[in-house]
Parts: sequence; C-alpha cells; structure tokens
Amino acid sequence: MAFSDTDATIHILLVAFSTVVLLISVLAYTQRRSHRYLFLCLAFASLALSQIVELIEALFYSNQLMLIPDTGIHLSHFLDFLTLSCFSVALLVKSPEKP
Repeated sequence: MAFSDTDATIHILLVAFSTVVLLISVLAYTQRRSHRYLFLCLAFASLALSQIVELIEALFYSNQLMLIPDTGIHLSHFLDFLTLSCFSVALLVKSPEKP
C-alpha cells in the first residue's frame, strides 16, 4: 500500500494538533500546579508522542508497527494505553479541599 499525500498531511496535522494541545496543557499546569493538571499534561505528552511514532511508522516503516524490544508490545499501542491511563487518573484524582 503506497503512502499518499493525503495520509502524510493527516499524520502531520495530527502531530501538530497534539503538540498544540500539549503546550496548552503545560501552560495550564504551570498556572495551577495540581495533580490533575500534571496527569493531563502526561496524557497529552503521550498522545503527542504516539502521533509522532505513528508518523514515523507511516513514513519509514510502511505502516508496520514498531515493537518495544523484549516485550512484543507495539509502541503505539503502549502509548495509547498510557494516554488513557493518564486521562483516567486525571479524572479520578480528587482536588484538595480549600479552606
């Protein structure tokens, strides 16, 4: 299957948008400094990293998935799991009550 210009554009846009959202979340964390915002930053960081990995897979590996050595786990799937885990923790973390 050949890599089309449309696929390249979509992958590049996904990397760009996920990076923008990551930067916004980092700015929000620097203002609030709460555990919830920290986990949101981690989630968006793993999302951006996942999109970069998928772009590399599409451009250089003909859409074959990269494996984490000695585990047999696909890197992009692990990053997706990490993203969902961080979003879940961010939703479940209780904010400290203010006096």
